[in-house]
Amino acid sequence: MLIAHSETNVGESFALLLAMRGFEAVQMADVPAALHFARQWQPQVLFVDTLIGELHDHALARQLREVFADVAEGDEVETQLMIALAADATRDPRDTLHEAAYDGFCRTPCPVWWLYDVLKCFYVN
Repeated sequence: MLIAHSETNVGESFALLLAMRGFEAVQMADVPAALHFARQWQPQVLFVDTLIGELHDHALARQLREVFADVAEGDEVETQLMIALAADATRDPRDTLHEAAYDGFCRTPCPVWWLYDVLKCFYVN
């Protein structure tokens, strides 16, 4: 899975704690690195901080969906799940997150146990 978080220490903590639960997770702290990694590795699950990027306009979520659409042409691609690590409801309303192509969201600070539960449910199905 890819964790794209604007605060490196937070993203790395998530990745480490999820790795301790048996998940392979990588943290990227900037948009170009996250896009490059997604093209190369094609992770099944993405946790994306809505504050990543200069404009904080959910451009990374839309760009990641485009990357997956490009990769999917002609190839069998496993399902991707993209969850927003979202700020408060005023800054990141539910409708805006849905329009930006997120499958779901967790309001920050997002507890690691919640991320783990989402992953368990995703991989069971």
